[in-house]
Amino acid sequence: MKFSRISAMVVLAFAMSSCSLVPEYFRPAAPVPETYPGQSNNESVTEAPPLTWQSYFADADLQKLIEVGLEHNRDLKTAVLRMDEAKATYGIQKADRLPTIQGNLNYDRNRTVFSSSQAFEAELYKAGVGISDYEVDVFGRVKSLSQAALEQYLAVTENRQAIQATLVSEIATQYVNLLAVHAQLKVTQQTLADRQQSLQRTQRRFEAGLDQILDVKAAQIQVEQVQAQQAQWQRQLATTQNALYLLLGESSQRTTFVIKPLEDLKLADVTPGLPSSLLTRRADIRAAEHQLKAANANIGAARAAFYPRLQLTTNVGLVNSDFSKLFSDTGSNYWAFSPQLVIPIFNYGRNKANLNLAETRQRIEVVNYEKTIQTAFKDVMDVLSTRTVISEETAARNRLRELESSRLQLVQRKLDQGLVTYLELLDAQRSVLDAQSQLVQIQQQALQNQVGLYKALGGS
Repeated sequence: MKFSRISAMVVLAFAMSSCSLVPEYFRPAAPVPETYPGQSNNESVTEAPPLTWQSYFADADLQKLIEVGLEHNRDLKTAVLRMDEAKATYGIQKADRLPTIQGNLNYDRNRTVFSSSQAFEAELYKAGVGISDYEVDVFGRVKSLSQAALEQYLAVTENRQAIQATLVSEIATQYVNLLAVHAQLKVTQQTLADRQQSLQRTQRRFEAGLDQILDVKAAQIQVEQVQAQQAQWQRQLATTQNALYLLLGESSQRTTFVIKPLEDLKLADVTPGLPSSLLTRRADIRAAEHQLKAANANIGAARAAFYPRLQLTTNVGLVNSDFSKLFSDTGSNYWAFSPQLVIPIFNYGRNKANLNLAETRQRIEVVNYEKTIQTAFKDVMDVLSTRTVISEETAARNRLRELESSRLQLVQRKLDQGLVTYLELLDAQRSVLDAQSQLVQIQQQALQNQVGLYKALGGS
């Protein structure tokens, strides 16, 4: 048989590798309503614009922090390495679909003793190339495994994108927290300065015989209370900065934070679109679907195990008893072609159990996919359901702060006229501090809500 015949057989074997036992894939129906509550299903909301962090978080200072985090955060670096790991695994499975051609150089020496006490010794040198134990993928087993590995790689890639979106939102949230804590600290510092002035004023009035010693003690207590609150906010400011440094993956010596008023931090205002858009926008949903497709492909590999496996070994090369003449014109050549058919006969139900396992895992992935969609829908609903309420509360807190400030000014004037007691002044001061603090809190919640919308809608 000529070498061309062997080549023709190998080509024929490749041509046979076309059968697939993978079930046809159908995307499960999304187990969520077609629209969000209070939203009409019309053309104006069917398409939602893509969400990139550059467009959503337009604040220049926040963008710089996000860029640092995307470059240095260790969780994101691990996700990238996991993606490389999955890519390598897919490369290995993909390589199994093609024959491995190897070169070989053999030396064989043997001695045969005949009954007449005569001995015969021979030595042989061989050099050649060949294919060893290549599985001709007649029923698509290797192809199914390669397809499953590809879907696993794509799932890991989507998980990396989901981790990036989470990181971006966590950096933005922590920056909002930092500005909020700093705002609370400024409110406390201003309140402390006012309380210290009130204490000095009360001491002068006591020395003039206008106030009692109880008024002085009350003023001192107010100063100490605000000083304790200031220490608490300073401690929380330090821990918030440390948490932000951890997200950025950088030390305090290399990264500084720009502190600005909380109301100066502006985020984009976007429409949520329809729930169906989450299927393509959320990386975790896309990853869950790739996991489902991988489980679907594994069913094909489990089905193929019931059928015979055709393995192919070939080898062609040169042979000679003298190594110096092995590659010369006087050398001999040889070829070998060894197909092997492996037929499963009795394996104690192993193949059936593996198929049941693959089908069960596929059903599990269907449930996981549906649960991921439901979780995404809930995330969006949580943000939307509180957005209007937060806006109304912010307006009310603003009005309350203005009213409490006006009341404090009025009480201070009446106290100078002797029309109210010092306790009423203390009560008015506490109310102003509470109103200012609560206003900062609701502003913080409003910004956190906007950050949550970016993550819920599948920002990238």
